[in-house]
Amino acid sequence: MRFLNHIRNYAFLALTFVSVAACTGCSSGKTTMVVPDPSATVGLPTPATAGPVNTYTGTQTPGEWSFTLDNTNDVYSYQPVTYPATATSGTMTTANGFTVLSTGGFALEIEGRAAILRPGGSTTAPVFGVPQTECYPITGKLRFQYLGSIGQYQTNVDESAYGSIVASTDSTGASWAFEDLEGDADAGPASFSATCSTSSNLSTINFTGTNTLLNDKWFKNEKYSTTESAPTANTRSNIWIGPTGFFVADQSDPTYSTPTGSSVVGVAEPSSALTTSNIASTSKSYLGFIYEPGYSSLATSTVPVSFTGLTGEEYLNGDVTQGLDSTTTTIISLGKQDSTYNGRYNSVSITVLDPNQGCATAGEGTAGVNSDGYVTCTFSGTAMVGNPGGKYAIFIHSTNWATYKYAVGAQDMNIYLFQQ
Repeated sequence: MRFLNHIRNYAFLALTFVSVAACTGCSSGKTTMVVPDPSATVGLPTPATAGPVNTYTGTQTPGEWSFTLDNTNDVYSYQPVTYPATATSGTMTTANGFTVLSTGGFALEIEGRAAILRPGGSTTAPVFGVPQTECYPITGKLRFQYLGSIGQYQTNVDESAYGSIVASTDSTGASWAFEDLEGDADAGPASFSATCSTSSNLSTINFTGTNTLLNDKWFKNEKYSTTESAPTANTRSNIWIGPTGFFVADQSDPTYSTPTGSSVVGVAEPSSALTTSNIASTSKSYLGFIYEPGYSSLATSTVPVSFTGLTGEEYLNGDVTQGLDSTTTTIISLGKQDSTYNGRYNSVSITVLDPNQGCATAGEGTAGVNSDGYVTCTFSGTAMVGNPGGKYAIFIHSTNWATYKYAVGAQDMNIYLFQQ
């Protein structure tokens, strides 16, 4: 059983179509570009109709992965790239909106748009990927909003990492320019160029040098590093963008034997402010995963979840072929949307059951009791929300204080939700 809480700003993302730049204010010499401009024609080209067979490229944070879901022949395969391992393949079935893998694990797919792969049991970290098959040109400018992704290990630091960056391209989509890196993950305004290239029907946007989307939020040999200046000289820096604006970036150093680097996940900034009550409406249903990396005696957990509005539960025993587990009820409140950045919520709260009273023990968040008399814990955090393809995608980062036990710290947590 997993319990969810406090959303600490560190690792995930959100994307939307963007437009012309304007200055809404300057702080310490930093100018914030305001995009999109609702009066301008901006964005990615109209995507082709999604097909049943797709290859997704993305990250297990850090480290590039590639996986294919073939819904015609009901087969799949996946392969780590940066830190190579033996490729895995098998057959697949569907249950309650999820893909069930014959060799263990699950996938959740927005066919031809984005997918999350859990390549193994519940103690396996998830992989977020998008199917970029061509170098898309952008009309105008796009702001990509993101959260830093937790990674395959516990950060155990009170460091937040969210932000956004503005992108534009030439008419072919081969040359990319990035600017106005902002958020609490940045060290100041930044600009750099990148190149998109295609090989074997898969495209990658690559940037080199000392540029990074997370600046000093870097991991070395599975440890959060406050002394390393990222990226390293051998770092590979890649961005992939799905046809409707899902966004993933991985920066990792393949010369290390264990994952070293950092990643971000997100979706394009919506062209106008979202209606928060509509996102949370009980007419909306969401499927997704909750991921908590292992820490000390706390085991890694990646569990599938189902939400009606912003109230959800895990599946019994983490098995999507079974029913939902009412003892894992999680309630998310997005709070107030940022006045400048559409789809950004910096005051999210999550309420979860807290039978071990970790909240009170840690002295974090707000302890409470629900209508059934069970102890709960509520924490604040950050979310990036987009509406690619007309459906909501929600990315949240938090710290689960309900897992706090005596001298054992709480677990970080990422929540990924796709509207169905």
